[in-house]
Amino acid sequence: MKKIAYIVPYFGKFPNNGFKLWLTSCAANPTVNWIIFTDDKTEYNYPENVEVHYCTFDDMRNRIQKNYDFPIVLDRGWKLCDYKPAYGEIFAEELKGYDFWGNCDIDLMWGNIRKYYNDDVLEKYERVGFFGHSNLYLNTPEVNSRYRTVINGIIDYKTAFSSSTGYGFDEVGMDNIYKALRIPYYNKVIFANLTKYERKFHLGSMPKKYEYKNRRQIFTWENGKVLRHYLDNGKIFTEEYLYIHFWCRPMSYRVKNFSQNTKYLIYSDVLTDKPFTITSSLINRKGISHPVRFYAKSIWKNRHKITLERIIFNIKGSLGLND
Repeated sequence: MKKIAYIVPYFGKFPNNGFKLWLTSCAANPTVNWIIFTDDKTEYNYPENVEVHYCTFDDMRNRIQKNYDFPIVLDRGWKLCDYKPAYGEIFAEELKGYDFWGNCDIDLMWGNIRKYYNDDVLEKYERVGFFGHSNLYLNTPEVNSRYRTVINGIIDYKTAFSSSTGYGFDEVGMDNIYKALRIPYYNKVIFANLTKYERKFHLGSMPKKYEYKNRRQIFTWENGKVLRHYLDNGKIFTEEYLYIHFWCRPMSYRVKNFSQNTKYLIYSDVLTDKPFTITSSLINRKGISHPVRFYAKSIWKNRHKITLERIIFNIKGSLGLND
């Protein structure tokens, strides 16, 4: 079994209940490790496979700067996204002995990682994933330096690292490099990536032929699995995913028990551990939020990240008013 470790720098306060649920889902994957760098010293029940290093944001900036002979820009936490492809070099000491290293977000719940990132996949690809919420890279000097490739016409790492602008270098930048070098990478959509401004759960990145599955759906987390339950012609269908990514949605966590043995119901936009039975009626009732409540919560949650004009545009888009 290939050894995997995720590197997770996070500065500022962890989102308390959401982070506890993330840790719960990490604990359900005992053969995968996570290495966190943070300045949040809140006491959490960290599982054995989650290692924590306490440091300041300035410490992290200085550590990253040591890898480059030009001045980098790292003026806020979200800018770390552009540096994700470089983690193999930046955290080489912590990653010794691992076959693959990865970067991931914490606004998600993991399912059964080894079911999807199995050795058949890891032996075939040096890069697994294409979105910033989860990527894996083969832990070799050649692959770890792949992000340094400079190709005419596309953003290179020096440009991305020298500006306060967010370039999405971990996603678009690395996709462009791998495509230009004609190196195949694993890009199957095996995750549930929720759209931000749909008041019902809507999975993005899916082929249009599967759009009917987005009409009404809810999710559950049970026995370490992320399960999607959707309605089609009145019948319930269930699918499993690598993880569910909440992506800035205004989730409310109504949870008393944070445990691998707990079953969680996840719907728009609530996660709860109250007892439930999956029925068509439940999916219909819980599958969509009240518009005023949802958009008010969404605007408040994302008030520091996007403009009001952008929020209105997305709301109109979800209602089909931008056509």
